[in-house]
Amino acid sequence: MTTETKNIFIIIIAGMGMLLSTLDTGIINVALPFFQKEFNVSASLTALSVVGYTVSLAIFILPFGYLSDKFGKLKMSLFGLFLFGLGSLLCGTANSIFGLILFRIIQGIGASALQATSAALITTLIDRKFIPNALGILGIMIGLGPVLGPSIGGLFLSIGLWRFIFWINIPFVILGLICNYLLMRRISERKVHKDFDIWGSFLNFLWVISLLAGFSLLSNSKNLDLAVALIILSMILMVIFYFFEIRKKSPLISFITLNTDSKSYLFFGQTFVFGFASAMVFLLPPFVFEKIMNLNVAMTGLLVLGAPIGLVIFSKVSGKLNHGSRNVAFSFWGLFIISTALLGLIAINYQWPVLIVSCFLFVYGVGGGIFQPANIAAIMNVGSQNEQGRLGSLQRMVQNIAIASGTAIGSTVMNLLPNNITISVKINWAISLSLIIVILVFSVIFNKKSGPHPLL
Repeated sequence: MTTETKNIFIIIIAGMGMLLSTLDTGIINVALPFFQKEFNVSASLTALSVVGYTVSLAIFILPFGYLSDKFGKLKMSLFGLFLFGLGSLLCGTANSIFGLILFRIIQGIGASALQATSAALITTLIDRKFIPNALGILGIMIGLGPVLGPSIGGLFLSIGLWRFIFWINIPFVILGLICNYLLMRRISERKVHKDFDIWGSFLNFLWVISLLAGFSLLSNSKNLDLAVALIILSMILMVIFYFFEIRKKSPLISFITLNTDSKSYLFFGQTFVFGFASAMVFLLPPFVFEKIMNLNVAMTGLLVLGAPIGLVIFSKVSGKLNHGSRNVAFSFWGLFIISTALLGLIAINYQWPVLIVSCFLFVYGVGGGIFQPANIAAIMNVGSQNEQGRLGSLQRMVQNIAIASGTAIGSTVMNLLPNNITISVKINWAISLSLIIVILVFSVIFNKKSGPHPLL
């Protein structure tokens, strides 16, 4: 196998895994009313098909990152592809909501293995000079998944083929399995022999479940006290998890490695605020176009594409221009561009032409495309080759938690101000902008220690 073929196969596996796992996060959302009617169940029970996928993805992503360092990234991605494909096949055969929920959990566990290994496959197996470009392609896949999901789901529902919402994954899974198998026969991976951190995984399970449960209840004012209590409990469990892990010889997360470079926490902070703001960018524009600017669904579907188009184009550009040597600068300026887009979205008058809103969304996507590949690369450079699985899975978990928190807080603000959508939308944009500004200030402070021109 030539080096070029090896690199292509790895990009296919990593990119396919990320695309499929993010695609299926949202592909089912448009089908929830259909499933409620099809299976004759309540809306809350139907929503568990989404919750089951999201929770299993969040819970298992760190353990799979850990196991990928121990047994090999290709083995874990092969397992992830198989389990995700099996879950997709079974979801399409479901004849009850309970079967669908169970099969979505299986699918989510497979997705967690795919997301945990995607970045690590690239940073450990691809030739170093091609890594920035490969991470740019990975950024494209991350941007495409959430956008294509609802569109594909809506298409299959409209022609009466709901089972293909899940079965569409099968050909891509088969392609990934073939590439993965061929690579495993020809590549010997570096592996780390260590015991599995069972108690760390259990603590991780507890704080993630508490946090996601709190977020899911946050938008309902009747459950506000319980939601806040669960979020506080998750913070306490997170602190316990940290002190437990830092004393472990083979921890689920190597906090000792992170503590040796204080900028590592800055990089994860940047990941969080980007995930939070991205949740707002996917949540709010439909309200802006449909409820405030009175556009139809078809036109809204076109106008919201501004952000993902910008992200897809500039993820590729970022990968080509960065060369792996300017991760800090690209991360900073990507976030700076995002801040200008958010400022424009706050200041905009909704009597102006609708294309202006879409243009600001495009600018947001430009910033996201510049930021995301560089941020992933910066995080992966924090640790050694023996820790790439854990670092990659932690990056994805932080971003997934940020998306969940942004969605929860955005929905809560909208519910608190149901009669003034314009104000609630702008408050949400302002919250996102505030977080971005804070992390930009910290970025400037931290990077002053790195040399005279770290951000240029």
